[in-house]
Amino acid sequence: MELDWVDKSQKSGRQTIPIVFAVMVALCGIYLPLTDATYVPAYIASAIFAVVTPVALIVAAPKGLLKRNRAFRWLSIASVFFAACAVVTSGLLLSLGSPQGAAGDIGGFGMWLLSTVALLTVTSCAVKAWRMEYAAPPTTLRGLQRQARRESRR
Repeated sequence: MELDWVDKSQKSGRQTIPIVFAVMVALCGIYLPLTDATYVPAYIASAIFAVVTPVALIVAAPKGLLKRNRAFRWLSIASVFFAACAVVTSGLLLSLGSPQGAAGDIGGFGMWLLSTVALLTVTSCAVKAWRMEYAAPPTTLRGLQRQARRESRR
């Protein structure tokens, strides 16, 4: 049964791609760098996924969404900022060279983890704003009131 109001991009799975990349940032930095052989490639992969996350968010979004939805626009900017933070902290952890070198580090992994969690959170909120933009038209009184408030803010 095809619904007219459903956005085609919502059914295609394009919204999950940025979230998958953000999860890959976390997985590459937490589970892979446990040995000397995988330490450097893990944080390189983490930095690459951190760069790809906001790019995928902006590229996969429907045309005009950045102009129409202020929340999505600011969350996209925040995802770029936190991706840059994750890349910088991945570089810091790369400079330590190995898990033994990182053992004496105070705060490097914590900063990386904080920026990665922030990237995942902001990306998830941006996808939620994307879904809200293309949600079904309201049918209840409460839904109609929310829509009227949202439109009056614009």
